[in-house]
Amino acid sequence: METVVPLRARSAWEVAPVLALALALGGGVAACCLAIVFGNGVEPERSWSAMLLGIAALALAPVPVLARRLHILRPPARLLLGPDVLTIAYPEILRRPFAVRRTLMRVAAVDDDGPYRFRVHTASGPYWAGGGDGYLWSRGATALPVLAPEAVRPNLLLLFEEPVGVADVRRSRMRSIYRGERVAGLLLAAQDPLEAERALAPFTRPLTMPDAIRLEETLGEGGRFALALRQLVHVGWGLIAVGVIVPILAALAAVLGILLVPARRAHGVALAIAGLGVFGVRLVLWLS
Repeated sequence: METVVPLRARSAWEVAPVLALALALGGGVAACCLAIVFGNGVEPERSWSAMLLGIAALALAPVPVLARRLHILRPPARLLLGPDVLTIAYPEILRRPFAVRRTLMRVAAVDDDGPYRFRVHTASGPYWAGGGDGYLWSRGATALPVLAPEAVRPNLLLLFEEPVGVADVRRSRMRSIYRGERVAGLLLAAQDPLEAERALAPFTRPLTMPDAIRLEETLGEGGRFALALRQLVHVGWGLIAVGVIVPILAALAAVLGILLVPARRAHGVALAIAGLGVFGVRLVLWLS
């Protein structure tokens, strides 16, 4: 018998009002444009037809995008605990649920208090305390992938004995699971932390230094650090593309490239040169 732990995620109800508004406004604009093109109640303007048809198409363009978004968000996000497998369903990020064998679970933790969460006790295992304890989530900063809305603090931690599978990621975004990543652990946001703690009782215990050391190893083995750098490079090139229109974004891409030089020298230098080049050309054109 499976135990279900509902997770916090973006709801289809958040998209539905926006879709209705897009339909109303886009449909109204498109109807007016088509009325002019076909001369319904007004004198048709043949010279404007191509432009008006383009405006009608642009007015309705958000509708299919929002409708698909609504369809994606309809299934609920949840953690299912079966006798042999834990399954994480998070439709916004994952095309298919992500399954982990129970034998690969190392530790789970529930922490719903404060800006610092999932405390690692330095005086644990074979280690004696030599400083303050650390946290695996600190004011939004974490090395682990997070499956939760941007403004929601995670309260549920899952750590695995080894990197698990490759999730079928719908779209990669910063802080979440990356395409091609073998997952070492996850941060989630349970709707009811007490219910999550009861369901995961067989795996919960205080986090120790051996857990943190093993996590660092599995994050490297799973490729998260390298994939995060690749994601930043993609973001940089996206900024440069938009920077052709908004030059300040190209300058930001150049700064990002400079910051990436120690880790990804070739990519960082290329980003810095391209970003400065686009910004410089746009600045010259503006001044002239």
